[in-house]
Amino acid sequence: MIRGRILIVDNDCNNLIVLKDFLKDFTVVIRGNLRETMQEAASNHYDLIIINMQTRGLDTLNLIESLKRQSSTIFIPVIVLSNGVNSALEDKAFDLGVDDFINLKSSVSTICSRIFKVIDYQRCLREISEKDAFAEQKIEAMQKKIIESFASIIEGRDYSTGSHIKRTAAYVNLVLRGLLKKRYYEDVLDDEHCEACVAAAPLHDIGKITVSDTILCKPGRLTIDEFSIMQTHAEKGGQMIAETLTGMESSLILATAVDMATYHHEKWNGTGYPYSLKGDEIPLSARIMSIADVFDALVSKRCYKPAMSYDEAFRIISSESGKHFDPKITEVFLGMRDEIVAVSEN
Repeated sequence: MIRGRILIVDNDCNNLIVLKDFLKDFTVVIRGNLRETMQEAASNHYDLIIINMQTRGLDTLNLIESLKRQSSTIFIPVIVLSNGVNSALEDKAFDLGVDDFINLKSSVSTICSRIFKVIDYQRCLREISEKDAFAEQKIEAMQKKIIESFASIIEGRDYSTGSHIKRTAAYVNLVLRGLLKKRYYEDVLDDEHCEACVAAAPLHDIGKITVSDTILCKPGRLTIDEFSIMQTHAEKGGQMIAETLTGMESSLILATAVDMATYHHEKWNGTGYPYSLKGDEIPLSARIMSIADVFDALVSKRCYKPAMSYDEAFRIISSESGKHFDPKITEVFLGMRDEIVAVSEN
């Protein structure tokens, strides 16, 4: 059974003939110069590259540097074989990232043992990396299940709120796309953060499950005391997410969910709640959630009010730029009117 592929850099096969029997279980390819080595290493998968420093016309350090600079070859382990001891050269090779530096005057069994140890070590690292990636996928899937479950709880309390969280998540997605197109906040909005915002959006109103039905479904205007109770849903929502999911790893989605739940009622001018944060003090995810939340509330029929027209809703959103809403986010939102309306109607 073939154990893997080894690329040997040497232009005199006789130099390494002693290794032939020990490497019989590997597919071995031999190249003799830098250009051929780089082309071969980049175009095929190798478990190891062995460089013989006695290769005629080869600048070994230049080759090692090239291998460790290219994305296609940077992770291939490299062993250097030297016919003698050169401490300065050995130190330089290790600085460049080689995995072992072996004296060809060592016994054949010693040389091969060290070669196999490098191969086995790199395979262990790959297996660990693959397991870590699989574990992260499982954690992410579990987080999304938790978010779906929490969102279902909210929808079970109040159907209008359940529909609201679906639409607002869609608005958030649109705004993120618009911000990226304008290159606003591109230092923050990488793919991972955008995915986290969309995934976390359904939890922004989770704190409403702590508010009584008497207040949540009241058909008329809330009293001052009732409104004060309603306002607690923001802070309580963030606390619920943080406390329920404490200890879970890979938590960008959950950290974003805490921010959205806690701060989506903060205002750009500092007059919002629960902490009267102002401007960039408000997490970007919450500023995006805020405009989506308000717009959907305006154009939706609720037990305490009729739906507002799109013209009036967009007029209000525009008038609140720099007051309630981040001006850049407002600009993007208003510029995507047709897409926003399509989400609302569908």
